[in-house]
Amino acid sequence: MILGAVLIGLVAACTDSVDTPPPRPQFPKWHPQQPRPADRDEQAVGAALTALDFCELIDLAAYDRRKAGDTRPVTREPKVRDGRKTCTLLRDGYEALVYVQDMDPSHAWLRNDGAVVDLGGVKAYQVETRRDGGVSGCAITVPVSFQRAIGFELGPQSRSKDCGLLRDFATAGAAKLSRDLVYPPDGQDSGRVGACADWVSTSKGENCDPAVDAQVPTGAELVLAAGAADPNVECAVFREAVKKTFGPGFEPIATPGSCYFVEPQHRLQIEAGATANGGAPGQWLADPNKTYKDHHQTSFSGNPGVTFRSTDDREFSLYVSPLGSLDAVGHVRLTITPERERGIDDWDRSKAVTAVDVAKARAVMELAMATHFRTAR
Repeated sequence: MILGAVLIGLVAACTDSVDTPPPRPQFPKWHPQQPRPADRDEQAVGAALTALDFCELIDLAAYDRRKAGDTRPVTREPKVRDGRKTCTLLRDGYEALVYVQDMDPSHAWLRNDGAVVDLGGVKAYQVETRRDGGVSGCAITVPVSFQRAIGFELGPQSRSKDCGLLRDFATAGAAKLSRDLVYPPDGQDSGRVGACADWVSTSKGENCDPAVDAQVPTGAELVLAAGAADPNVECAVFREAVKKTFGPGFEPIATPGSCYFVEPQHRLQIEAGATANGGAPGQWLADPNKTYKDHHQTSFSGNPGVTFRSTDDREFSLYVSPLGSLDAVGHVRLTITPERERGIDDWDRSKAVTAVDVAKARAVMELAMATHFRTAR
């Protein structure tokens, strides 16, 4: 009976060791630590906009310079839409040429899509819309707080859709705004700190810090554990490889669970990680739900890995195991995503990952793995 009990205990122990995987490590959630800039007083900005005559921001002298001999009369028509002031420059009483409006705060994050322009010492964001091979519109936004802004836009009856035309109106209008209401060209007009302003995201910046230098430990397990606890370590794993391959214009930013490398033009964004929290690379190779395509098993500096694309060709990803097995939990990853160029709303432009960027992504992963994961496991 004693022997039977021992055998039963041994069988149970063996069963537990096979069926019950060891608990996954738990790491404290990382939160941004750098102080956030303060916004302007909301009531003061609201009062200034309430008192503002938006029609005065449409400069008739700017129209005279651009009317090209058209002698038809123009008028400025003020309105209030959804509680916000707007004014339209009308020709012959019905042709809408230029709009000026108090932008709804919900559109504040859209300024991240605009190219930063200087309107005679006033910071603004410009977006040119392109369709069917031509320019079909232009909009310029002048921020007056983190959430509020004054928008200038060409109307549908404007003969030209050139942003140069709208820049004349916006520059003249911005000059009529008080200096304490606008921002200088390098002014802090959002809650995003440093390179976080170049992150393609709708975030207000509360979950992003510019990455700081961090020590990458020796040994795969230690690197993955450190990366799971601090995205600055994940950035450090890739910092030199991205700089050498994609160029110094890409700056690292730390967000909860990921490092991103961003650049001001928004043409490409790179997401990187080295973490014990993530799944095994083999999960992406198996891809039971067929979420991705073009799966390939490969290796980087002797470490097994997989590559794949999104079904719309807008992302290319590489997942590598520094632990010697695609089934081992934890990974080193890199994902590249082409984005709409800042300041250009191009409906015709393909967003597919290029072969050149794929080759660069492979080179980054190879260099990162060779630098930080050469040691014996």
